[in-house]
Amino acid sequence: MDLKRWVFIFSLLSFYTSGSLHAENLPISKQGVIDLSQVNFIEQTSIPLAGDWEFQWNEFTSPLSNDTDAFTFNQIQKAKQNHSTNYLATGKRWKEIHSGVGFATYQLRIIFPEGSNQQIFSIRFFQTGGAAMRVFVDGKESLSLGKVGTDKLTMEPTRRSGILILPHPKKVTNILVHISNFHHDDGSFWYAPKIGLYQDIQNNLIKEIALDSLLSGALFFMAFYHFVLFFFRRTRKLILYFGLFCLTTAFHSLSLNGDVLYYIYHAIPYHFAFALSLIFYLAMPFYLYFLFQFFPNQFSKRVINIYSTISFVLFSFVLLTPTEIGSKTTFIGLVFTNSGLLYSTICLTRSAIKKQQLAVSLLLIQLFLLLSAINDTLYLYGIFHQTLILKYSYLTTVLFQSLLLASYFTKMFIKNETLKNELATLNESLEKTIIVRTKEYKEAKQIAEDANQWKDKFISLVAHDLRSPLSTVYSALTLTTDKETTEDDKTHILNQVFAILENAMSTIEHLLNLNRFQIDKGQIHLQITQITVNDHLKQVVDTFTFEIQKKSLSIVNLIADSAKVFADSSIFLEILRNLIANAIKFSHPKGKIQMDFLETNDSFIISIKDEGTGIPIERQKDLFIEPMSSPGTLGEKGFGIGLKLCFELMRLHHGNIQVESESNSGSRFLLIFPKK
Repeated sequence: MDLKRWVFIFSLLSFYTSGSLHAENLPISKQGVIDLSQVNFIEQTSIPLAGDWEFQWNEFTSPLSNDTDAFTFNQIQKAKQNHSTNYLATGKRWKEIHSGVGFATYQLRIIFPEGSNQQIFSIRFFQTGGAAMRVFVDGKESLSLGKVGTDKLTMEPTRRSGILILPHPKKVTNILVHISNFHHDDGSFWYAPKIGLYQDIQNNLIKEIALDSLLSGALFFMAFYHFVLFFFRRTRKLILYFGLFCLTTAFHSLSLNGDVLYYIYHAIPYHFAFALSLIFYLAMPFYLYFLFQFFPNQFSKRVINIYSTISFVLFSFVLLTPTEIGSKTTFIGLVFTNSGLLYSTICLTRSAIKKQQLAVSLLLIQLFLLLSAINDTLYLYGIFHQTLILKYSYLTTVLFQSLLLASYFTKMFIKNETLKNELATLNESLEKTIIVRTKEYKEAKQIAEDANQWKDKFISLVAHDLRSPLSTVYSALTLTTDKETTEDDKTHILNQVFAILENAMSTIEHLLNLNRFQIDKGQIHLQITQITVNDHLKQVVDTFTFEIQKKSLSIVNLIADSAKVFADSSIFLEILRNLIANAIKFSHPKGKIQMDFLETNDSFIISIKDEGTGIPIERQKDLFIEPMSSPGTLGEKGFGIGLKLCFELMRLHHGNIQVESESNSGSRFLLIFPKK
């Protein structure tokens, strides 16, 4: 495989080397004369009329008749000795010496081989962006492309090429060309015309049109194919980017041969045809995104994004401005595109060094595309005179990359099939594991139920063990009946008794309610009735009279006497008792506790709000799940299970409990009961 790759590279280098050597052996025009007298047109099918042509700027020289070869030879000798005559090479830009827009006359004298007057020759003139031309042979107009003029209003540009027929030419034939260009900033005689036998030039044109049509059609088909493929595999963005690359290269390929474009639609606006010729600005960004999907670690997404933004801005500028202004971006676009190709080549080289999948194959394709782009750029500016090959490298690139993608996806499909079989085996193994785990789960469940029963017993035992503080109370009260006990001691004993009883009663209530809930595993059978809120609220508040007076709290009840909810009466009391107790516990002395009642379309809401210490936000998420105990404003202690119990009891009512609170800003608890 390595040998094949080196052969491929050697073939590329040989192609360019041989082309350059071959180009060096071709005759070129000097001082407006090209000598083809030694050319065998049977072996050499076409010769580019490259080199220096006579040149007159902003002047349409009148064509002169050429009656005799002797007279023409004399003209040639005079032209060589006339230093006032200006010359300009084909491909050399006008703006290098004058201006990018304007009009001019080119003139060339061709010396044919002996016996040429027995044959039919032809010259093919290629498209020149933004220009129109008239061609005269020995003083007679023989070809017109577009409409020449001395300003933008009087000329009509075209991107079409044309063939001029030379039947039985004279030994020395004079070719005079009028060119006007006011629609492109880079006016010149872009491509050297090619001369050859009529049959050869005609056959080459037909082959070129057929090949270009096939090329563009194949690229459009590849774009459509990848768009359809992406429709069914939308997670693979590289398919979309490659399809967009195929589409833009297809349009660019179509624009490179104006004959095909004008054959499809002969009245195509020049601005549209011109914009298509620069659509390659967009091809490179899509190509870079495509390569990035393959090698994300070697390509910088930031660089590609910046590159793409500049490319889209350039093409938008081309679309929105007149062609003579938009064409100013051509050189920038060419340099920018070639730099993108160079950047991708460097990144692919790094990938190939790291032996990443498909890196070497893509690198070889990339080298071919880069060399083709350089060749066409040099050809455009008259440095090379061989041929344009970028449009053919497009198809080569797309076909080879499509094969690589097909190979890549085939491997992925095989891998998926392998994984599918492995998954089926794992599923079979998993089913057996599930049977074993189910058995283990049942055993674990039984253990958990046994543990839960022990927990219930533990809660009952704890309640039973509360007889100890009660015994202490009993002993303390016995002392108060002793005549030797002083009044101060009795007062102290009574205070202690009250404190012990207060804590004991709270403990018993919490434990009994929790025990009731655990015993039935959350399946408490509620007795739901419509109850008056204020009746139950007053009953609960009265039980906290001593605590309210101790802190000098203000109780504000804004609930109407008619307010009712659907709830279990005893559980409703327990919920209110916990929330009122918390409100008192965390209220500051001389604070306020406020109760409200709201009714919505589907629920009743009871609000209990205090101005106490509040609850930190980070604790609120587990407030109704995990037991939490915090001391009150006067050091009151609790078990921390009240809110969790309220949450479970509200859930039994198919209701909810919510909290709105911030640290040091008080708390507001909302009891939400559904309507029947």
